[in-house]
Amino acid sequence: MPTAFLWDVVLYYHRWRHGIQHVTASLQKTSSPLQIGVLGAAAINTIAIYDAVSTHPDATIAGVAARSRAKAEAQIARYKLKDAKGYGSYDELLAVPNIDAVYIPLPNGLHCEWTCKAMRAGKHVLCEKPLASNAEQVREIMKVSQQTGKVVLEAFHWRLYPAAHVLKDIVESGRYGKVREVRAHLGLPAWVIGKDDIRFNYDLAGGASMDMLYVFSTSSYYAAPSLRGAEVEVLEAKPRKNGKDARIDDAMEATYTVRTGEHAVVCHVRADLGAPPLYGFIPKIWAAGDGVGIDLEKATISYGSYAAPYAGHAITITDKATGNIEKLTAFTDGPQWKKRGQPWWTTYRYQLEAFVDRVRAVQGGAALQDLAAVEGPWISLEESEAVMELVDKVYTKAGMPKRVWKLNAESTVLKSSMYARVLTALPAALT
Repeated sequence: MPTAFLWDVVLYYHRWRHGIQHVTASLQKTSSPLQIGVLGAAAINTIAIYDAVSTHPDATIAGVAARSRAKAEAQIARYKLKDAKGYGSYDELLAVPNIDAVYIPLPNGLHCEWTCKAMRAGKHVLCEKPLASNAEQVREIMKVSQQTGKVVLEAFHWRLYPAAHVLKDIVESGRYGKVREVRAHLGLPAWVIGKDDIRFNYDLAGGASMDMLYVFSTSSYYAAPSLRGAEVEVLEAKPRKNGKDARIDDAMEATYTVRTGEHAVVCHVRADLGAPPLYGFIPKIWAAGDGVGIDLEKATISYGSYAAPYAGHAITITDKATGNIEKLTAFTDGPQWKKRGQPWWTTYRYQLEAFVDRVRAVQGGAALQDLAAVEGPWISLEESEAVMELVDKVYTKAGMPKRVWKLNAESTVLKSSMYARVLTALPAALT
């Protein structure tokens, strides 16, 4: 099934269900909304950025760049981006002075390179996950961010949704004692992506642990107040290797511990880019979907549909002593957003809210180190670094190479030979 069609269907239903067309029809943009450019006419753009911008009063899509101007203009026309201009190369868009920020939905292996290029061109960056191919590259991005004073946000959109914060608050309140174990899984039915998809390309930093590193960010988020300063040890990593390239994990199951002081939490994760059918033809329904389970001293808690909670979710708390079950939902508010947000906001809309807030703060004179003080949730580059360090450790434990994408001495231009391989590998449909 074409990915673009799948996203269009999901978004169409969500907008119809909540009557969002009436919101966009009456929305008044500010006189000078944040000008956002998009590097790549990717399928995910519709739900990840275009829809979010359509309901944000202080943001607009100013440009879309692709490897051909025609492809960029085709996406602009398809999604009726009336303020956007098409560009035939990413560099051409980055050279536009009035574009304030860019969204990067490119293949994993290109994230670090174009994030750094965008910052050096004076743009703030919202980059799809994973932010880079490995932890070393995340540190490169951190360095360039400090040099340029530009905001960078890795698109862990689930982390910016109210339900995630409500659950975090419950876990850390001490009401149910200490956390013992956290389980997180994320899976796709085998029919969603083809066997030749770029997610299975090692040179483009593919693999289940990369594309679905939500399982690592989610499990670690609930295991400890922060991964920074915690002692992390990967105990076991079992990949299901790709039949064509043993460096690629079609699926990964891993167990790791997070120790803070004397307390250690055991985390179990499973990421699957497409479980093979049972008996060759029966879909493994249980291998698809997403969920988090938390075992505390006095209760067990489950959080279903954590990656797309706007479509429906439930936080279910079972008291171990009484057996009482409590179910919660949180589409708005919460301990971090307070009274901001609307029930129809997607995770991507909350993500855009946080991103625009920080960019505006920096444009107003705030320092990068003060971004955490801006009202509302945020994901620091230090958190992105810690999650990527965990992924690197999982690959090492599995006996697989971590994803490697080499930068040259200036850290801004791809090695020409590797870049040539990427251009060959990229399908025309991608950008």
